[in-house]
Amino acid sequence: MGKKNDFDYMKLIKQYAGGHYVLITLGRIIAAISAIIVLIPYYDLWKIISIVVNNEDTSQISFYAWQAVILTVSSLLIYIAALFCTHIAAFRVQANMRSSLMRRIITLPLGVFDEDGTGKIRRIVNDSTAATETFIAHQLPDKAVAAITPIGLIVLIFAFDWKIGLMCLIPALIGFACMMSMMGKGMQEKMK
Repeated sequence: MGKKNDFDYMKLIKQYAGGHYVLITLGRIIAAISAIIVLIPYYDLWKIISIVVNNEDTSQISFYAWQAVILTVSSLLIYIAALFCTHIAAFRVQANMRSSLMRRIITLPLGVFDEDGTGKIRRIVNDSTAATETFIAHQLPDKAVAAITPIGLIVLIFAFDWKIGLMCLIPALIGFACMMSMMGKGMQEKMK
């Protein structure tokens, strides 16, 4: 049997999620929207600095400041909504996986239990399903955010001075690299 890729894992997750798979997709979309909204306050901050430096009408500063605060809080609340969606689906997947695995374990010959013991088998089932729950509930929305943030940053580069934009892109690339290292082969091994 060949090596499974991410697409195969998502097909398997979709089977266990059933109708709740829509919540996984919705959670990822909402997380991406949150990632876009959280970038807008950087533009607001740039506008405030531009107003002060260029000695323009300072009456707009409070508008940009409040907009930045409201968008930051809104982004947080939207991300929490995304996590609600993915958590509901993740708990359904976890429950369905445990139920399916236990039905399969019941059909195994008794010699398997002499060899490994019921506690070890139960621990394997619990650890595996918990790793899947963590992947769906947390890492899938984080992957959506990690995918959309660089695109948003590139748009910001064109919204203000491209030199400053490139300087802002450097920490984002470092963060993206860290995020990808956390979701690499190690998580795939845990899910197996």
